[in-house]
This record gives sequence, structure tokens and C-alpha cells, in this order.
Amino acid sequence: MSSGSPHRLYVKGKHLSYKRGKRNTDPNTSLIKIGTKLSDSPKPPAPSFFDYPDWRENGTIQEQRANVNSESTEGVDTTEDAQFYLGKRVAYVYRTKKLIRGSKIRVIWGKITRPHGNNGVVRSKFRNNLPPSSFGATLRIMLYPSNI
Repeated sequence: MSSGSPHRLYVKGKHLSYKRGKRNTDPNTSLIKIGTKLSDSPKPPAPSFFDYPDWRENGTIQEQRANVNSESTEGVDTTEDAQFYLGKRVAYVYRTKKLIRGSKIRVIWGKITRPHGNNGVVRSKFRNNLPPSSFGATLRIMLYPSNI
């Protein structure tokens, strides 16, 4: 194996929210989107009204914005793709101000338990519930334990 470029032994994901119903949230279960595109490239500028052709001929502005901004994301988009990640370990790595055992970096570990919906979102349980401040934060989905 060449040492030309660094290798990651995990897949990035986003902490979306807690599992929830219409009114109640369940902090014991977190929802994760696996392999989302995480700002690897700079964001394109927001389209202005003048970026669109004559909207009277081409439908509503909302339809045109959907066509202009449709960008394929790299990652898990189906329940079948999410099956591979069931049982994998998840780490939420964060920094603190207080030094404990010589480090300001801490980790909350969890495990992916099951898929959630049809778009590749998964449910996971953590040893300690993730704080609400981690919504939108990057998580590391480790590629172990492997069942291949």
C-alpha cells in the first residue's frame, strides 16, 4: 500500500436529530445520515432571480430552483445500502476546554441499530445520549465490526 495520500478508516455522517414523533422526541435514539457530502467543495453562490430563464414560460420559480440546485450526494440513499452499516460503531468526537488525562478531545461511542425510512438514514444508540448541540455535527462511522 503506497503512502501517497492519507487514508480514512471511517465514513463521515451527519447527526440529524433524535428519533421523534409529532410531538415527542426520543433522545435515546439518534438519526444519522451516512456519507453525506460534507463541505468538501466550496458552496456555489445562491442563485438569484436573474439566473433563471423567463419563468413565465418554464413553470414556477420553485420548480426551476429544484432543477438548478439538484446535486447528487455521495452516500447512502436507500434502505438496502444502509443494511451494510447495521451494527457498525459510531463515534462523536468533540473538543472541550478542560484537560482530562492530558487531552481536550473526547468521544461518545454508539452503534447503528436499524434503518430509518427509505432514504438511507439510520438509527443509532449511544452510551450517553448525544447532546442537542451536536445536531448537524459530523460523526465517524467506523467500518468495524465487519460481517463480510
